Amino acid sequence: MKTAQNKTGETAGGRRPCLRSPLVPVIFLFFLLLPSCRTAPPVSPMPREAVSIPLEPGGIIYMFIDVQHARPIMDSLSFRGMDTEDRNFRRILDSTSYALAAVYEAREGEPAGTRFRLVAHGVYPSGRARMAMRCSRHWRGQRSGATGDRYWHSPAAMLSMSITRNEAFLTTSLYGASVDPFYVGPGTNIPEGFNEFRRGAVVSLWLENPAAFINQRLMEMHIPLEIPAEQFFANVLPAPNAPSPSEPLYEVYLRIQVASPLQAMGLAFALSAARMFVSPAALGDPADGGNFAATLMSLLLANPAAADGRHLGIRTDPMTAGEISLLLGQFAF
Repeated sequence: MKTAQNKTGETAGGRRPCLRSPLVPVIFLFFLLLPSCRTAPPVSPMPREAVSIPLEPGGIIYMFIDVQHARPIMDSLSFRGMDTEDRNFRRILDSTSYALAAVYEAREGEPAGTRFRLVAHGVYPSGRARMAMRCSRHWRGQRSGATGDRYWHSPAAMLSMSITRNEAFLTTSLYGASVDPFYVGPGTNIPEGFNEFRRGAVVSLWLENPAAFINQRLMEMHIPLEIPAEQFFANVLPAPNAPSPSEPLYEVYLRIQVASPLQAMGLAFALSAARMFVSPAALGDPADGGNFAATLMSLLLANPAAADGRHLGIRTDPMTAGEISLLLGQFAF
């Protein structure tokens, strides 16, 4: 029997009829309504001449993701609040061309505890998205203090997000507090050389303050090695000679910049010596998803390091998409 409605579309009880959608593991509830094909061309990738990205400073890690070319990896990644096996999550990826992400440490005195911030670019049904969020009891409308625009927050999933026709903004928090997904500051400067470095990669990242970040974790593991890194870049690149297009392989390439060519040569020698005395079995496979410091050391000792001026380059052996997903999870998620 149909529910009686008045002229404004409200039911006899005074409420508008609205879908009661459960909080599914997929973050973007509104993608249940995604069309099966694009209605506009995707947004162009971040230009090579860009000097900054629209993410707030103070992060540990900043990441560029070419979503379409990294699909096998993205399909296996584990995100808070999302079931990557769900068909709706895959529709999200289908509609996204690229994404920028940053990971933050919880800062003392900040009750919100921002952990992760992401800006995704693609083609999204923003009107239907907002309607779906309004109709869900699991999402609460909020007003941005930065822009005055409306966004949505889910305390259960510890997520805040907003959607426009070509962009989606997402933040996660450690304690379930609402974190404004909009950022209107000057952004974070891209390190010198990173734009050229990331050419051809499906995923690229850099560490902010890499020496402090890396050495603290090595010290926690009682590993007697210091990495005097001024820059730490990492690329995930398609590996040649994959068995088939359906089974792609990838290589991770690390580039560490130090103060001088002499220091680069010394670090290369130290890592070569460590490879002779540290058993790979003691550290485990870098793709097994263990301790971060052990994962980092496994990468540093994967193959001989090559010094080139002030830079040290290390390339891993070919890895599967699933192995890369576990590895990225250690760095960022």
